[in-house]
Amino acid sequence: MKIYAPNIHLFAFQLYKGANIDPTSVQADDIQLWQNADKIVHSTLHQDLHLSRRIDIHKEPDSLRVDLLKDLEVKDDNYAVDVEGKISLDDKQQVVIKGFAHPLRLSDSYALWLNLRRPEKEDDGTPTEDVNIAFLSKLNPNNCFTLEKNKFFLGQTLLITAWLTGAKDEKNLHKIAQECLEAVFPNASQRPPFHRQGELFGSPIFEYGLFSQLTHYQHVLIWLFRDSKADENLNLCYQELLDLFFFRTKIIKAYQDSRITYHDVASAYKEIEDAIDNLPKKDENDEVTTNELKDLKNKLKELPQLALKYTRLLRNLEDYQNTIAINESNYSEKLQQISGIIQNADLALLKAFSQDNSPFFQKQIQADLGYFRHGSTLLEQAISSIRGIVEIEQAERDRSLENTIQIVGVGLGAGAIVSGVVTQHIDKPITISFNKPPHLIVTSLFWSFAATLLFGWLAWRWTKLKN
Repeated sequence: MKIYAPNIHLFAFQLYKGANIDPTSVQADDIQLWQNADKIVHSTLHQDLHLSRRIDIHKEPDSLRVDLLKDLEVKDDNYAVDVEGKISLDDKQQVVIKGFAHPLRLSDSYALWLNLRRPEKEDDGTPTEDVNIAFLSKLNPNNCFTLEKNKFFLGQTLLITAWLTGAKDEKNLHKIAQECLEAVFPNASQRPPFHRQGELFGSPIFEYGLFSQLTHYQHVLIWLFRDSKADENLNLCYQELLDLFFFRTKIIKAYQDSRITYHDVASAYKEIEDAIDNLPKKDENDEVTTNELKDLKNKLKELPQLALKYTRLLRNLEDYQNTIAINESNYSEKLQQISGIIQNADLALLKAFSQDNSPFFQKQIQADLGYFRHGSTLLEQAISSIRGIVEIEQAERDRSLENTIQIVGVGLGAGAIVSGVVTQHIDKPITISFNKPPHLIVTSLFWSFAATLLFGWLAWRWTKLKN
């Protein structure tokens, strides 16, 4: 099958600033988006774009939307770098390919809109010839339009457009879209599955990429133009569509990150349950051993750290939920702007994301929070219980020590008094003989020892009755 004037549009986004990013320390050469633009142009047209040399990433630092092309590079108010080259269809024929790279800064992120296309007209103004759908594979050699992920990369949308060449194509729309997808992604393992279809500005559009495959999610749109209306409307609202894809990407990225945090929270919750299960199980009258008391004191040091970690993870989940809500609102507002630009625009396929998918993401995170917040309560109860056990046990041990000191003190005091009274009557040196009565020193020691035991026992009985 043949198509006319096929285009590949890449909308890609990378975080510009955040909690762990100092935007003033980042250089243009460090930004992956610009490097990827260079690689794509070099892979397809065998040209050096050197995009990072043409832009000023520190331009207008306080603006929310900035075209980053240096002023010297701007021509006729065109803030994109134009590219042009030739691609071989076969050994004999070469065709002209044109395109552009448009670097921007949007809010807290960098954005790249990169386009490669077979023009609608030759340089002499004559319409270009139809091409086989397989031609699209020439525009994506080695899958160069699928960008590598890193910790700052937010995501991308690949929009493929082409004109239908005849009325008979209306019967094979899904087949044409599928063949376009297979041409762009010859490797089946790199090809996103079909999601849904609809119409946009009066022309059929097909969406690929399933959220059930979130880890490897890739968003691809194939838009088949019936007439010039869709192409004209695309040119009228291209900035709004760029913003729309940006907000969409941020929503998906937040949900992807929330699933990673979900597993971290689940792991921390398991730690909490294990910590509680490993607490000593004692009846009311059971004594706590010294080793058990030491372990409980260690738990009082460990559990607050676990509670802090757990609270932070829950807060991260809440942050992702808020990020999704904010960008869903921005997404819906941008759809309203498109409706204002293009009257009676059918935006059902684009609205499905904000009406179905994004709310589902928020509900899922809310359900996670509802389940895991119970873990914070468990931790608080465990810490309170352990602290109570330790305080009670420590108080009892302190009281026991105090009683022991009292008993020993009373006994020793009484013994000393008795010994002092007896020794007052000692007036001759000691001579030990088993045939005579005991010497007074022996008698003194005996009565002192006996008094110590007697009064110690009386003190012990008194403390027991007191308790």
